[in-house]
Amino acid sequence: MFKKIILYLILGVIILLGYIGIKTITAPNLQRKIKYVPAPELTENAVQHFRQAIQIKTVSYDNPTQWDSLPFMQFRQFLEKTYPLVHQHLDREIINGYSYLYQWKGKNPALAPYILMAHQDVVPIEEKTRNLWTCEPFGGTIKDGYIWGRGTTDDKINLISILESAEKLLQQGFQPQRTIYFSFGHDEEISGKNGAKEIAKLLASRNVKAELILDEGGFITQEKVPGLKKPVALIGTAEKGYMSIDLTVTKKGGHSSMPEKETAIDILIKAISQLRANPFEAKFAAATQDFMHYIGPEMKFPNNMAMANPVLFKKLICKNYEKSGSGNAMIRTTSVPTIINSGLKENVIPTMATATINFRLLPGDFSKDILKAVKEIIHDDRVKITIRDNNINEGTTTTSATGNAFILVDSIAKSSYDKILGTPFLLIGATDSRYFTKVSSNIIKFSPMFDPIGFHGIDERVSLHSFQHALWFYEQLIHSSK
Repeated sequence: MFKKIILYLILGVIILLGYIGIKTITAPNLQRKIKYVPAPELTENAVQHFRQAIQIKTVSYDNPTQWDSLPFMQFRQFLEKTYPLVHQHLDREIINGYSYLYQWKGKNPALAPYILMAHQDVVPIEEKTRNLWTCEPFGGTIKDGYIWGRGTTDDKINLISILESAEKLLQQGFQPQRTIYFSFGHDEEISGKNGAKEIAKLLASRNVKAELILDEGGFITQEKVPGLKKPVALIGTAEKGYMSIDLTVTKKGGHSSMPEKETAIDILIKAISQLRANPFEAKFAAATQDFMHYIGPEMKFPNNMAMANPVLFKKLICKNYEKSGSGNAMIRTTSVPTIINSGLKENVIPTMATATINFRLLPGDFSKDILKAVKEIIHDDRVKITIRDNNINEGTTTTSATGNAFILVDSIAKSSYDKILGTPFLLIGATDSRYFTKVSSNIIKFSPMFDPIGFHGIDERVSLHSFQHALWFYEQLIHSSK
């Protein structure tokens, strides 16, 4: 009897290994073979226009009292002066004073339109870090093959590349077959509620149904995919949701010479520590599953085997991705404290301590379930939990990797950059395009640049090589609108 059990176990192992091997060997290669077309030379005018765009401080602040409309008016004047044909031939609507919707009417109104998106605003720099910048934060300096400055990567490279390409094609007398919209919001960095959200509502009210919506998102990288050394275009087909909560603890304070065993700060720190020590369950969202199908066959053993059999090798895959913050964010809902406030004087124990925790929600992890889990993890009624600014966005639905939108962006990325792979991808940040689900189910989140540096940080910069190829990408995309 014992021998039979051993034989059955061995047979089971052999069958399992055979199944794994067959799945690995027969995993289809989904990479499209697209001919690379070299990009035109980068012109001095285009570089100068990009530099000028960076020099205009279109900053969005969380505190509305810091809002300064003047730079946004200057940016409007800059766009009108720099791109005269765009403003002569395209219809422009101004939404809520500072956001823009351009309409480039196509020859064939029966064709569903394209919508190309970007945003004008940038995050502020921390003044105390100004001396840590290599170049002036708003200088648009050219140095070491890069354009430096706040907004280079997020998101003026896309906005300027779209308009440069449109102006060039208009100079050639080009008119698209299908209508193309340009949507340029002014408040993406503070939720996009007055810009992109209103543009989306306007288009939906007009029953506009787009064939493609393209917004910022993933990019081309040689460094961000564990187990892969080839450059790969991370083409976002879904994005994570967004939610922030405030934790508040109120407890009698007093003189620092007579502390109780627990203070408001102690209780708050314990709550934060509990959240950090209990991460949410790792899951493979639909976009991540598509990512594995596209990228797995390009990997070496054992990574290709794991990607071909993700259910069996979930622990191995998760362990690999958990090594980096960006990788970990692809497989689970994340939480992190971003603001902590308490205390006014060094010898006074504060009565109140507060912390803001930011969550990025995996598609399928709904906010109500995450809030319930947070309460269970903290397990302390002294910690009051409230949703910050009543601002919740759930994770988005997933654009099909077999649909025309993904295929088009994948193909043009490969024709714009030599010898790259392309893959669907779960975007871990938030974009303005999340408001456009009623306008199209074909939403792609992709910025055609190579390994940008300094998103929201010090020394933000993007290479001239990336700018050259971003221009070429958008020119080809607009040409394809037929």
